[in-house]
Amino acid sequence: MLTTLRITGFAVVDAVEVQFGPGLNVLTGETGAGKSILVNALHLVLGGRTSADVLRDGADEAVVEALFELPADHPAWERLGLAPGQGHELLVRRVVARSGRGRAFANGSLCTVSMLEGALRGVVDISGQHEHVSLLDPAVHLDLLDAYARAGPGGGEGSLKDRYREAFAALSALARERDELSADQGERARRADYLAFQLRELEAVDPRPGEREALEAERRVLSSAVRLREAARSAEAQAYGGEGSAAERVGQAIRALAEASALDPRLDGPLGLLRSAAVEVEEAGRELGRYAEQVGGDPERLGAVEDRLEHLRALARKHGGSLEAALARRDEMREELARLSGGGERLSAVKEDLEVRGREARRLADELSRSRAEAARRLAEAVQRELAPLAMSRCRIEVALVSPDGGIEVGGRVLSADGAERAEVLIAPNPGEPARPLSRIASGGELSRLLLAVKRVLARADPVGTYVFDEVDSGIGGAVAESVGRVLADVSRGHQVLCVTHLPQVAAFADRHHLVKKAISGERTRTEVTLLAGEEERRREVARMMAGITVTESALEHAAALLSAARRPPSAPGEGSRAAPGRAAGRRLSGRAARAATPLAN
Repeated sequence: MLTTLRITGFAVVDAVEVQFGPGLNVLTGETGAGKSILVNALHLVLGGRTSADVLRDGADEAVVEALFELPADHPAWERLGLAPGQGHELLVRRVVARSGRGRAFANGSLCTVSMLEGALRGVVDISGQHEHVSLLDPAVHLDLLDAYARAGPGGGEGSLKDRYREAFAALSALARERDELSADQGERARRADYLAFQLRELEAVDPRPGEREALEAERRVLSSAVRLREAARSAEAQAYGGEGSAAERVGQAIRALAEASALDPRLDGPLGLLRSAAVEVEEAGRELGRYAEQVGGDPERLGAVEDRLEHLRALARKHGGSLEAALARRDEMREELARLSGGGERLSAVKEDLEVRGREARRLADELSRSRAEAARRLAEAVQRELAPLAMSRCRIEVALVSPDGGIEVGGRVLSADGAERAEVLIAPNPGEPARPLSRIASGGELSRLLLAVKRVLARADPVGTYVFDEVDSGIGGAVAESVGRVLADVSRGHQVLCVTHLPQVAAFADRHHLVKKAISGERTRTEVTLLAGEEERRREVARMMAGITVTESALEHAAALLSAARRPPSAPGEGSRAAPGRAAGRRLSGRAARAATPLAN
């Protein structure tokens, strides 16, 4: 849900902050006040492209910030590389500089515009900006159809789709293995020869785990034998063998204390320590002597170690950079060579298994197709019913099921990861015209009303949290306008709805009503947005929308009737919508007052 939109330095907006809430949020105001500018600014934070032309005169940069409340498991967090914020709040900030270098931030972290566009796709649908209407992307139509099928009579389609996807995953794995095994036999033979050559080289050297480290240590000793021997001889002489050595001086100390300890037993402790030291010094001297005798600079052994190390280094460079990688590569090559050698037998087994898996996947795909065909028929009929009160009763809706673009052919049908078909919602706005994709609808008003009807039908299935309608009332008025307001109010029970409107019949249903107006200060025009919190404020604005500049008493009376009727429950069970405020209020007016209160179609 969008909770806050803050704009500075954007078009005629100097600084504006708008607080939105759940339900139906309506923006009204005179033509040119800047209502659509707010929608264009929101489009910017959703990753839309723009230029420095949108900057307010005199401003060095335009800044648009939008605060969203998203669930912790929403994919936007992962797509932006963020952890859910405090209270699951996501603050998106776009900066457009006059120099042309813009910046984008998500919860304070710098990100790219394409990251924003991908992460927030599906968070907000803007009917006036095609790139942010998820229903215009055929890729999502199948998921919406499946969700509608689950929500419809019988449901249960979700478990069928899960079973199909498991079967298709197994089928795909077998198909890939079959293709690998069915590769050109000459290529397989060349690959086997290459692997055998590589293995012979590795097995000729026969490296062992940890061998390189052990050889490096031995090489250091062999190359430093003279220095090590001299160090050992010198240490032996000073500790034990030479005149005035440590052993000799410790012996003198022992003899001096031996007689004295007979007189004072307190010297027994130091005497014992000296005797232990004498033993250890003597042992150290002997060890040093033996070491000096044994350490030697064997040139032949040093050469052999150097040669072995060079062979190991060459293997490491060739097979991954380390001896461990070379050993792992040897095991992999042995396994691959075994598979290539036994490819014929495995290929036969894979083909048999592929036939079994293919029959199971095809059976589930056929069952899924039947379920989707029935759901597509019901969905088209449901949307068709919703279009009638929106002045689009002659419009024809189809949900086409066509073969996927690619996949695995099984029994004459092409199967993909999602089944044996893809779905696309098509529309024929006028009788006699062929049905076309939604993205090719030219009229913004028709598109908005169509999307409104579709979204009402898919209210439980559509994951989008916020709908924005900027042109939904284009070209309509009277009873149709009241129907649009009713449908908007109904959709807003499950989704947040933002609607820019000129029609009082729509504004009457608002849960939050914002007035957008222009103000002049210091010979500069700026846009202001005010929340109409009081009943009297709303009544006067609805009356202005009906009567124009001069608000008459009859217009005020009609506005009160509209607002009152919009709060009433449905007039009859099963309607699924609020009462018709336009008709209820119309019975209280007559003559010139009624004619003055009727809005013109725009």
